[in-house]
Amino acid sequence: MIHTVKCNYKFFEALKDGTKTFEVRKKDRLYKVGDYLAVNEFIPDGQIDIYSVLPDNFRQANGGYYSGDCLLYRITYILDDPEFCKDGMVVLGLARCEI
Repeated sequence: MIHTVKCNYKFFEALKDGTKTFEVRKKDRLYKVGDYLAVNEFIPDGQIDIYSVLPDNFRQANGGYYSGDCLLYRITYILDDPEFCKDGMVVLGLARCEI
């Protein structure tokens, strides 16, 4: 299963450079170890002013813009323990897939 999700550009950069190897997500999907996460960079409307000119590959969406940059990960671990996670949230351990 491939889960397609959006990720704020601030957190996307940390995923991209490898310093962040996890995602905190709403538990609104049936995530399973071995599934894939396609993470799309998203810039919310109020933060789009970081660019003086919007690149051609940006696509407007409800609430902001997709940059067109996407990363693929395999879910290696799921933390779903109420002692450590807010209700309705999970932490996904990720391994980057080389495409």
